[in-house]
Amino acid sequence: MSATAPPEIEIPKALQPIGSTGRMRSFPTFRSVFALMLREMGQKYGKSPGGYLWALASPMIFIMVMTIAFSLLARTPPIGKTFIMFYASGFLVFSIFNQLAGPVSGALTFNKSLLQFPTVTWIDSIIARFLLNFLTALIVYFILLYAIAFFSPESPRFDVPLMLEAVVLAGGISLAWGVFTCYLFAELPVLGDFWKFASRPLFIASGVLFMYEDFPESVQNILYWNPLMHVVSLGRAAVYPRYDAAFVSTTYVMLFIMLLLVPGLLLVRQHHDRLLNRGK
Repeated sequence: MSATAPPEIEIPKALQPIGSTGRMRSFPTFRSVFALMLREMGQKYGKSPGGYLWALASPMIFIMVMTIAFSLLARTPPIGKTFIMFYASGFLVFSIFNQLAGPVSGALTFNKSLLQFPTVTWIDSIIARFLLNFLTALIVYFILLYAIAFFSPESPRFDVPLMLEAVVLAGGISLAWGVFTCYLFAELPVLGDFWKFASRPLFIASGVLFMYEDFPESVQNILYWNPLMHVVSLGRAAVYPRYDAAFVSTTYVMLFIMLLLVPGLLLVRQHHDRLLNRGK
């Protein structure tokens, strides 16, 4: 007798395995980025006392300490009437770099375990860390600046478009530097250790404590090539309409961003697998 083939049994759609239709999930990058942002929010702010409010309290405490310290040394700030507004207008822009560059630079190592899944890519990790920290820095910048202005006797007139320009450019510098060092520090960890010490004078060299015009001309010629000096001065010009930061060049800042961001993305794209698998 010849063997007969068993009858085909139709499997109900509810019992079919997910993905058997071969269709891709809609908006996979958005889903991955949103999930990574929620994960980092839980790890970064969910376990600390005060949670998300610490993002507001930390820079405010630093500004208050600097205000008290320098008000004892001088009666009036270099520009304006109050020290607290002077330091807030510079520090809050500069702090965007501190808040973003480090997390973006460590995006691969932070999400190393999740990057083993095919649905999570290296660019998802970078975008997620950048967006979360940039949105946090943006909220902190506007809330603290307007709160200080409300209680300050100076009552400055803010140039909102100029404020947004300074914040976006600061975010662009942070993203470009973070992506470039994401590869560089992973490839040569000793450079990451060196940067921790070398970056400390950056606080002064970016015009947070002293204005660009207060330095000698020979020093100005050097500090001009620091893009953070441009965005910090731009942020001050947005707070003090009478301050004319004539030296600021947004073209130079954007060129600096592109010269770091493009090769950084190409290097991470080319070597991320090798860097992630190193040490296994």
